[in-house]
Amino acid sequence: MKPAISYVTVLLFVTSGVFSPLFALESTGSKYTGKIDACIKANKEGKAKTIEDYVCPTGTLSIQQIAFQVVMSGEFKKLDDEVKKDLKNIHEGTNKDIGALATNIGDLFDTSNGTAKYPAKYAEICNTTVMKETALYFEEKGASSKIKDGITTDNDANNFVFWQKGCSELVNKKLQAYKDSAWLLGESAVVKSFKNDKHTYMRKLKDQYEKFLNKWTIYIGQLGVIKDKWPSKTKVTQ
Repeated sequence: MKPAISYVTVLLFVTSGVFSPLFALESTGSKYTGKIDACIKANKEGKAKTIEDYVCPTGTLSIQQIAFQVVMSGEFKKLDDEVKKDLKNIHEGTNKDIGALATNIGDLFDTSNGTAKYPAKYAEICNTTVMKETALYFEEKGASSKIKDGITTDNDANNFVFWQKGCSELVNKKLQAYKDSAWLLGESAVVKSFKNDKHTYMRKLKDQYEKFLNKWTIYIGQLGVIKDKWPSKTKVTQ
């Protein structure tokens, strides 16, 4: 195991799938430091499954692998919550235009659309954020005697190449599932909207019919009054 360095400079070369030094990181530490520390401890004690608010991997893993998983889990959860809000909006929508629904879903989840919202955001997690946050964690912990022996000078970047592939594959599955869900929820909303329109129409029709019946009843009553007052016999003129 190589000794830890005092600062970390990491390059993420996405196109080749290999990491090399690219961006210098400030020693501010990772926002996931507490969770990574807790997961490392739980993993070592065989209690990883007791952590429920984020994914803490089990098995014999390096510190880097654990850090990668914790960061990926945390970033995914934030984005998953954002997706759920968009799905909720689709389900509660009143749009009856299938074409507009298709455009909306495509703009959110279509991986063939270079400008779609979520493919780009999830890709950023796999290609950049995981390495960046993990490197910040390593920089913060670099001088710690308790952890430095478990950190390699390249922060196990080569090890993450496989994890990056796994991350991307997971993203593709998530996006397809979200896209399918969006269609189901959207089509349900369209049907519901049409049903609501029908209900509104029938209610208005019923109200109009009741008004007509009321007027008709009044009219019949008035005819009855006129009939009662009308002479039963009329004089026939020659």
